[in-house]
Amino acid sequence: MTSLPHPLLVADVGGTNARFSLSESPGAPLVPVCRLRTKETPTVYDAVEQALAAAPVRAKTLVLCAAGPVLGREARLTNAQWVFDGADLAEHFGLAQGLLLNDFEAAALALAVLEPQDAIPIGRPVPPGGGPKLVLGPGTGLGMAALVTVAGRAAPLPGEAGHIGFGPLDEEDFRVFPRMERHFGRITPEAILSGPGLARLYKAMAADFGRDPDAVESDPPIVAARALSGECAHARATVDAFLKHLARFSGDMGIVFAATGGVVIRGGVMASLAPLVEETRFRTLFEEKAPVEALARAVPLMRLPSDDVILRAMAAVGADPDRFVIDYPARLWRI
Repeated sequence: MTSLPHPLLVADVGGTNARFSLSESPGAPLVPVCRLRTKETPTVYDAVEQALAAAPVRAKTLVLCAAGPVLGREARLTNAQWVFDGADLAEHFGLAQGLLLNDFEAAALALAVLEPQDAIPIGRPVPPGGGPKLVLGPGTGLGMAALVTVAGRAAPLPGEAGHIGFGPLDEEDFRVFPRMERHFGRITPEAILSGPGLARLYKAMAADFGRDPDAVESDPPIVAARALSGECAHARATVDAFLKHLARFSGDMGIVFAATGGVVIRGGVMASLAPLVEETRFRTLFEEKAPVEALARAVPLMRLPSDDVILRAMAAVGADPDRFVIDYPARLWRI
């Protein structure tokens, strides 16, 4: 398949923000167009109209990723009211072509275009191998996707690892887990490793500091800010416990996929807590996987300080669709 019609507008749409950039020709640098607050913009149609008006030239194709389940050409944001119908968007705006991706599907595709300067190693640097790559990130929920190479083409493998079972391992866990708010009768990784999960963990650890769980202010940004300031031992202990579980879970998923190409942690929660990451400890917890420690030690571990590479990945799909394994006949907006 040749490149999709250009100029190409790409968008990364989450429950909080929507970012648009433009590539005028295949392989051309991306130019930022606009950034919108999702919940302050009524519909995706309003957002696309603003982006098209702000772009220096009229876009012919829109490739966007959305933080919600995608079914073919349709999607709905999990944490906002936007509904996407690709075929209708193409018709409404007179687009020549379009493509809709899930946000972590796009994040997996970004691993195919990741440059060394895009990611920061956590702990000791480990050279990437040729095996699968994995991206995960706590946000409103816990997203994850892998990337494998098939006959020289990059193939994303979305997953729902945030909803598997999650159990206690150390003395702190055995004390705190019984206090956790349970969802559907079980504790899952997402119940802890997400923004709302940080709030749940803060409440669950309140008793260790002589506090009433129902009386503490547990808004995740406030917990993070208190931990960063050093003013609240309860908040710092909560963040330390959160990062402990994130390190263990990341290592678990790394060995599930034998991800010798690397495990990459992304998202706003990780970015806000990054100054509190004790990298040696994080890497040690990541590797404690008896009896397969050798495999865990061979898995590179990194974090993304910025999601800009995801926009670059969508532009790469538009420039060279055949580089990626995507079911284009079922998903392109114009057949």
